[in-house]
Amino acid sequence: MQRNSFVDTLRVKTVIFGSNVIVGDSERIQMSAAVLAIQRQQELYYGFEAPFQTFPIFRLAVPIPPVTEQIRFQVYQENPVIKVSNVEIIGMSTSTVMQVGSTKSIALESRVHHTRQLDPNILKLGGRVPPRTVAVSEESSVMPD
Repeated sequence: MQRNSFVDTLRVKTVIFGSNVIVGDSERIQMSAAVLAIQRQQELYYGFEAPFQTFPIFRLAVPIPPVTEQIRFQVYQENPVIKVSNVEIIGMSTSTVMQVGSTKSIALESRVHHTRQLDPNILKLGGRVPPRTVAVSEESSVMPD
């Protein structure tokens, strides 16, 4: 059965790092994001901070437990319409999906490695230099039919 999705108002201020806003049904959603967030006391950005594979968090396989239970269900949709009045979102980040509709299969993965690089000289002198954050992202967003 085909369904229609209707949204009166949808306001999203920010969508970043491999995130999506979808109105309608989809067969499959598969998204991933890898973020290396480096916080420094001094404003330095080298352009290429480090290969993602340097950090184990980006190499490890995601453990997915097998589904062993038999699931049986019956769906009856008296009205094949999804109706939404108002959606307001401040921000979506790092492999997030906001969908008004249904999805048969979905797989979302987000890996973030935070590193702090503090200058010991500034710390010894009691300097009050605020830390700066640099975010480097490697992302993918795939939605085959």
